[in-house]
Amino acid sequence: MQVAAKREAARLGRRWTRRIARTYGADDSTVQLVELLTSEVVTNAVKYGQNTGPIDIDVQCHDDTLTIAVSDDNPTPPTLKHRPPHVPGGRGIQLLERLTTEWGWRPQAHGKSVWFTVALP
Repeated sequence: MQVAAKREAARLGRRWTRRIARTYGADDSTVQLVELLTSEVVTNAVKYGQNTGPIDIDVQCHDDTLTIAVSDDNPTPPTLKHRPPHVPGGRGIQLLERLTTEWGWRPQAHGKSVWFTVALP
């Protein structure tokens, strides 16, 4: 799925990945997790991307896991930030660290792809 690098991208990405996760048999808690993490990664793509092209969202199912990849046009790798509790925002990568089976990023010809994997019940 491609979405424009605009405010509504996270909402569109959540809706699409929710539908795909249910198709692969995800239970309610897994669907909620997929929605949360998709929203975080897509929001980061909008916020930190160069916004010269669309954001690509891809979902793959392999061996009882669901992998979501979000590609943007900024080649800079994501960074884990440690923010004090009173500072808003900046915790998307912390959520990936804590709530996924695994996550990572890979460079692409025109930017990068950030991906995460969650287990299906």
